[in-house]
Amino acid sequence: MSIKNTFGITNEDLDVLLDINHFTQADVEILRTLQPLVLPKLGQLTEQFYAQLQGNETTAHYLEGRIDALKSTHLAWLQGLFTENFDQAYVDFLWNIGRVHAKLHIAPLFVAASMSYLRAEFPKLITREDADALGYSQSELISPVLKMLDINQFVIDSSYSDRLLEVTGISKKLLQRLMG
Repeated sequence: MSIKNTFGITNEDLDVLLDINHFTQADVEILRTLQPLVLPKLGQLTEQFYAQLQGNETTAHYLEGRIDALKSTHLAWLQGLFTENFDQAYVDFLWNIGRVHAKLHIAPLFVAASMSYLRAEFPKLITREDADALGYSQSELISPVLKMLDINQFVIDSSYSDRLLEVTGISKKLLQRLMG
């Protein structure tokens, strides 16, 4: 059963993603189990992430004068991957992130690059020894984290795209016909 059917999420496209990537309540429970292990490491991960962004001339200018606030927001979002209830309110929160990105002209490229960075870094935070101590394999612990990152990216990017359609006055159906 997909998580939509468990928590009442109303986004049909997201339900397809959840069904295909097999995101279930068991994944949510593993994310909760990871809290004591991962939460203390997220501050350093945030610092490394923003060092990456500052090192890229395209992304660096988006950070000017806002780096501390952005780090704080990013850290809270990362913590939420492990602490927030996965329900319609969480999906609405992610949807709002996409709207803010659209308003600030933060293109989906930046979300994709950020998620790519995090997908590469999160597995390094969970060692085989950590997994053994928790009674799981390393892949059993990493898989829900990667799924949650995919879910977050999908919702944020979908919201951004929907906002672009609203601003241009183009409906999804019209866009599909134009592309067809």
